[in-house]
Amino acid sequence: MSLKIGRNDPCPCGSGKKYKQCCALAQQAGTVVKKGHDGAIERAVAWLNTHHRKAISRAIDIMLFEGLSENDQDKINALDNETWQGIQINANEWLLAEGLIQVKNEEKRVVDVLLGIGGPLFTIEQRQWIQQLSEQPMRLYDVTDVIPNQQMTLCDALDTSATPIIVKERAGSQVSLIGSIIGARLMPVDDHYELSGSVYAFSRFMGATVLNIIHKDAAISAQQPIAQQVFISFIIRRKWLEQFIKPMAMPAMMDAQSGNPLLFITDHYRVRDWDALSQILASKKDIEGDRIGGWSRLKKYPDGLTRSTSSINISDSPNQIELFHKTQAEADKGRKWFDKLASDAVEFTGREISDPMGMLKDMPAGKAKKSTSAKSLPNKAKENVGLHPDIIANLIEQRIHHLYANWPDEPIPALDGKTPGEAITTASGLERVKGLIRSYEEGEEAQALEQGRREISYAFLWRSIGLKPD
Repeated sequence: MSLKIGRNDPCPCGSGKKYKQCCALAQQAGTVVKKGHDGAIERAVAWLNTHHRKAISRAIDIMLFEGLSENDQDKINALDNETWQGIQINANEWLLAEGLIQVKNEEKRVVDVLLGIGGPLFTIEQRQWIQQLSEQPMRLYDVTDVIPNQQMTLCDALDTSATPIIVKERAGSQVSLIGSIIGARLMPVDDHYELSGSVYAFSRFMGATVLNIIHKDAAISAQQPIAQQVFISFIIRRKWLEQFIKPMAMPAMMDAQSGNPLLFITDHYRVRDWDALSQILASKKDIEGDRIGGWSRLKKYPDGLTRSTSSINISDSPNQIELFHKTQAEADKGRKWFDKLASDAVEFTGREISDPMGMLKDMPAGKAKKSTSAKSLPNKAKENVGLHPDIIANLIEQRIHHLYANWPDEPIPALDGKTPGEAITTASGLERVKGLIRSYEEGEEAQALEQGRREISYAFLWRSIGLKPD
């Protein structure tokens, strides 16, 4: 019997890398098999440039620039060559799939011109690909899993009850996409799906914006499905393009329970009398924990769930504890409560405030995702002022476990307001929950590498919903 090697397990070759970053890649990187439809897009575009150059140029200009100010048009035209190449690839596919051009004073679908009498000479497979391209709608998908150079798992972001889809894809299957929303056309090929070629990758915040815009258009989708498909495609293309020319304002991050702005506030205390402090905390019915693992003050909320309102963490520094809260209001009330409760057993030494908004502002476009290690790291640790990497890792690990103590029972917007415990009851919900944890793991992996410390495991989150880690 052979043991299954997990993607995040150490590679058995002894390289020290994770399996997914080492021998798994080598196994997946076989010879690329030439497909029957290869060259269909290139042949179609070349023929159109020869026979209808002005018409397709006008169609693409309208698609790219219609409704944009002159200033925005200038910004697009000033983009670098690499970015323009990506825009051109997406524009050409849109032209073949949805474009309309003037032919002898008559507006015709580009696909009808290509496949009609007098069109370019295609192979049977190429004709089928072009025809299918015009039939498959542009949709929004959540990327929940990626096997580099091989495949990705997608969940329909507009239909959360839809079954997850595994898409065979080499070039576009990048681990950095996990947790992102993308716009794409899925093409059925034999017994599997492939991407049509273009991909519209969104930053975390732009992806949420696109979803909100489309959901507000629900009235059209209910009665005019064709108009809704056109609208979805337009919004995906336009908002994707805006990422290159219009920096997006960061939305306010709010605490789900209180509705207050989210901050990570740590009050530091020196412990004068451990025995007295332990006895005081043990005497309170709403406090759980001990001197080894720290304590939590618990509160029952209107939804029937019990959550931690204050966390008392044991510091790595001798005779130090940390009182942690997620909002300014909670921190101010919590400190008054704790000062009165602990009295002379402790001495207040200072407060640290970490703003998650500021931490996210420096993340590159298209890469923004939830990274608990980044948001949890105190400012002094982030600056790495005299702190050993092991101390930084321990601080982050404590925060992660406290912040996610009630994660299985917390409503999450990405799960349509359901808790992970509720979402895993369906195939789609289960895959979305897995995707969330994978995105946390990928974010933590990048942060750990950047900070030169050990990587914090999220295995406890998998176990909290009854699953084994990937």
